[in-house]
Amino acid sequence: MNPTNYGGSMNPTIRPASMDDLDGVVASTAALFAEDAGERDPLRNPNWPEQHGTQWCRELLSNPNALVLVAVAGAGVGGHLVGNLYDPSDMWTVARAELVSMYVRPELRGQGVGGQLVDSFAEWARSRGAASLQVTAYAANAAALALYQSRGFAPLSITLTADAGEPPTPTNHG
Repeated sequence: MNPTNYGGSMNPTIRPASMDDLDGVVASTAALFAEDAGERDPLRNPNWPEQHGTQWCRELLSNPNALVLVAVAGAGVGGHLVGNLYDPSDMWTVARAELVSMYVRPELRGQGVGGQLVDSFAEWARSRGAASLQVTAYAANAAALALYQSRGFAPLSITLTADAGEPPTPTNHG
């Protein structure tokens, strides 16, 4: 995968991550968790990257079925993407790839960085025989949904959630 340069004030470059990027990928993951926990999912543990991120990223970087990309801007990591490839199995008839995690710093958004990360993921997955690409995004994250849909992703299933507190009282409709 060739690095891709972007226009704009920070000229981000997309490239595969290396162990030298470990701290930057963990920091980018922490920023994603902080944003999701703060805006989209109060059940998300914003401290997970601090507690487990370094080990998780080390394992990803050594996994031949994982992709870790970084968007480098200036001297640091301005965003990341993590993807996994899954072989066909008794349950799944084709190889498939999942975009597991993606984050772009707010100051780099709107410059095409997210789209280039997704495009690089799709190229990587297809080159390894994936017949299906999937991503999960929060329904409240309209920008992410629009980005993924602009790259050919479409809803296949919907996850519904409910507070596990007191069950609702059934209503009588008749």
